Amino acid sequence: MINILQDLQLSEFIALDLETTGLNPNSDYVTEFSAILFKEGEVADKLTFLCDPGIAISPEIELLTGISTKMVKGKPSFAEQLQTVLDFIGDYPLVGHNIGFDLSFLKSYFKRHKDFKRLRINNPLYDTSLLAQAFYFYLHDHKLATVSEYCGLSSVGAHRAEADALNTGKIFLKLLEEAGKYDLDTLQTINMILKDTRDPNKWLYQNLARRLLLRKSIGSPQKPKIDWSPPINIIGKSISAEDQNTIKSVDEKIEKYFGKGGVLSGKLKRYEPRDQQKEMAKIVLESLIDGKSAVIEAGTGVGKSLAYLIPSILWKQNIATEPERIVIASNTKTLQEQIFFKEIPFVNKTLGLNFKAVMLKGRSNYICLTRWNRFLADLGNRLHIANRSSIISILIWLKHTKTGDISENNGFKLKKNYSVWNEICSEPGYCTTNICRKYNGCFLGKARYQAVSSDVLIVNHSLLLSDAAANNSVLPEYSTLIIDEAHNLEKNSYNYFSSKVNFPMLSALLKVIYTSTPVERGLIVDVLQLMSQFKKLSQIDLYIQKVKDHVGDLKIGANLFFKTVYSFSQGKLQSARGYGIKKRYKRFKEEFPAIKGEPNAFIFELSNLIDALKKLIKKTDELVSDFPAGFDDLRIRFLNIIGTLEIYQKTLEQVTSGDMDELIFWYEISQYGNENSVEFACTPLDMSQSLYENLLKSKHSAILTSATLQIANSFNYILRRTGIEKFESDRILIEAVGSPFDYQNQMKFITYHVSEKNSNDISTISKILIELSGSLNKGILALFTSYYTLSEVYKKIQPEFKKLGVKLLAQGMGGSRTTLLEQFRKDRGSVLLGTNSFWEGIDVVGESLEILIISKLPFPVPSEPIIEANVEKLRLEGANPFNDYYVPESVLKFRQGIGRLIRSKEDRGIVINLDERIDKKAYGQYFKQSLPVQSVTVVGLENLMWEVNEFF
Repeated sequence: MINILQDLQLSEFIALDLETTGLNPNSDYVTEFSAILFKEGEVADKLTFLCDPGIAISPEIELLTGISTKMVKGKPSFAEQLQTVLDFIGDYPLVGHNIGFDLSFLKSYFKRHKDFKRLRINNPLYDTSLLAQAFYFYLHDHKLATVSEYCGLSSVGAHRAEADALNTGKIFLKLLEEAGKYDLDTLQTINMILKDTRDPNKWLYQNLARRLLLRKSIGSPQKPKIDWSPPINIIGKSISAEDQNTIKSVDEKIEKYFGKGGVLSGKLKRYEPRDQQKEMAKIVLESLIDGKSAVIEAGTGVGKSLAYLIPSILWKQNIATEPERIVIASNTKTLQEQIFFKEIPFVNKTLGLNFKAVMLKGRSNYICLTRWNRFLADLGNRLHIANRSSIISILIWLKHTKTGDISENNGFKLKKNYSVWNEICSEPGYCTTNICRKYNGCFLGKARYQAVSSDVLIVNHSLLLSDAAANNSVLPEYSTLIIDEAHNLEKNSYNYFSSKVNFPMLSALLKVIYTSTPVERGLIVDVLQLMSQFKKLSQIDLYIQKVKDHVGDLKIGANLFFKTVYSFSQGKLQSARGYGIKKRYKRFKEEFPAIKGEPNAFIFELSNLIDALKKLIKKTDELVSDFPAGFDDLRIRFLNIIGTLEIYQKTLEQVTSGDMDELIFWYEISQYGNENSVEFACTPLDMSQSLYENLLKSKHSAILTSATLQIANSFNYILRRTGIEKFESDRILIEAVGSPFDYQNQMKFITYHVSEKNSNDISTISKILIELSGSLNKGILALFTSYYTLSEVYKKIQPEFKKLGVKLLAQGMGGSRTTLLEQFRKDRGSVLLGTNSFWEGIDVVGESLEILIISKLPFPVPSEPIIEANVEKLRLEGANPFNDYYVPESVLKFRQGIGRLIRSKEDRGIVINLDERIDKKAYGQYFKQSLPVQSVTVVGLENLMWEVNEFF
């Protein structure tokens, strides 16, 4: 290590960290500073001190750092100790975790200093946050605490300057070793990417490359060993005649695997036969053998995945000579990966049931190596120097990945860099064609090739629905469909089949075609370069100029349309009181009577551009007829952009007429935006018919399963909404197999009334949370239906929780859902406040969660366009929208929320429902009938605490 440090001119460096009153260097101040000098990789000296910021430290910052106003009162300010800091730092290289944040505060103090002109930091800089994103790309996030824990460092004292500076220095040493594993070609590519940037690590990469050159080594081109096992998306080999497993008796086969002393009990540790799992497996196998479909509600703990996977393979082996393929679709990526990486290998290898399984995601999840290399070759025109650091993790990840699935790479911030990903991900015409032949069909091409010979295909709802919408042209042909988390199928259909138009979307498409600033670039510039090679520029100039003209005219027409809509909506925006607009409409002319010619002008200019692009392609094809392969890549890019523009045009025509009763139309406008914040959208109204015709009808067997499919012991709602009810009754099996959990002893459900007269409110929720946390050391999850209520409760209870020493976590108050859940699991007795995304799909087992609070029954928002349209449709049909739509939707989500509490046979806990309507309204019976236990009503906080203590 010492030799590496010497070669990299890092024998001595300083790791620093500072704590502040907030995130704004112009209005916030430093409360603590620490700088630690490392020599030859060991701590040699340090400078650490608290400082008075001159303002009160907020409760949030005090909770985060542990630094209070009282602790710093009377201490010298950071400005007074600035010279001491500069003397200690000297000209040593500086290392920080997100060092730009630390430097922004130092520079802010320099500006305020009387001698600011002479105060400068010219030290070499290094950022462990950026390095961790590149070389630890597989970590779920790259916060200092996460990286510290991964590196085996103590997180005690996190968010205190000295502990964080010490960990930063030690992490830096580990990351230097990781970076030193890569070959010269990789390092030189990184140096090319970072050329002319201000990336704090660019000197490190240059020195690493120089080190190899001085040693006359190019390094190993083989991928270096790292602490990450790249996932695969292909398991097993295809079923053949020799694997044939004739089924003579369904009961006998199911008993063999799921019965007492059966195969599972001998292969699965702590396996306990479950009647519910056995019953579900039997229904699945019978359905497949008889060519029927099934709807199966299987409660938590049944083990649904094995209950449909094992029978599916047994059936597939039974008809090995037939080309039957099974598609299994889950709603969440978490379940999709659990099925593929956990359940499939267990059934395939441990149980010895041979079959080939492939996991497939939508095209945009995969990187295209052709587009990636083209992007790198034209980096100067493709990516601003300020954003170059973002793609280093892509380069490192590509050395290791086997699937090309970007979800493996958390170092690349997909949401933040979506425009970059859009330029390098797979798109039609690539990866599965000759264009990517030099990369063996890229990643998607390989996966789709393997999918054709698969027995089982694991997908998500989105890909399944996209295949259905595209007349089954996305997935290879399949006969059998198993839909897990089926309660989300209809909702996902609305999300997927919606079409949208907005100005930023169109602007992005036009930039791909042509942009003139800061330099000319785009598809038509690429055509010019190609024609220059063929010496046929003069023959294409007229076509190029027409495209340029139409791009300009379309920008003007589109801008005028969206600006007019925005101006027309000013009155509605003012009455929206800061919330913006999301409004359904039926006829565009009725909603916007003052808007006359702008929509037609917009559509006209869009048609002109599409027509000009088609003529340009045709002419270019003629001019390169002697060497057509030279235009292949460009042609695909043109055809893709034309296809996208045509979809945009079709949607634009629909939303500006708005006279199709089978579609739902709406528009959204941000309160503080402009024409760029206007968006129109539409989606089909009746999904049940589409799902039946395009997804379910033609299948040999379709099996829908979930833990929550019934409303008060009835399947009618889910059957109606998914189109299953359109099957003939003798072709469908419907069954609820229950749960193996002993809910009577494991769970208590309490509905709390604050008093006989008053209803529960924010104050009530706050008092209950404080009382429960103060008297019990229990993990508490509180589920809310609005972010406003959650944030108000958080503000109200946060000071009290600090006094109690209880960890308070809240959605939107720092950290992703994954991070919050990890902290919640780790800190026993902590409290987590969550909204919509916490009602389902989270799994917290054991003592980490023992009390679940339902703040309010989760009714759909009436003003949501899709909900409003469904309600109107039901009303016109003579139905009762509240009982036939609002209540069922709420019950399904309510059941999902309740299901977060008991996740194993060892779990015990209490649900406290704070919505009194469950007792006071007639529809409350549907919620109560959907519970696994009887509801107990309690009035008053004292009685509530008695019930809780009595249970525990």
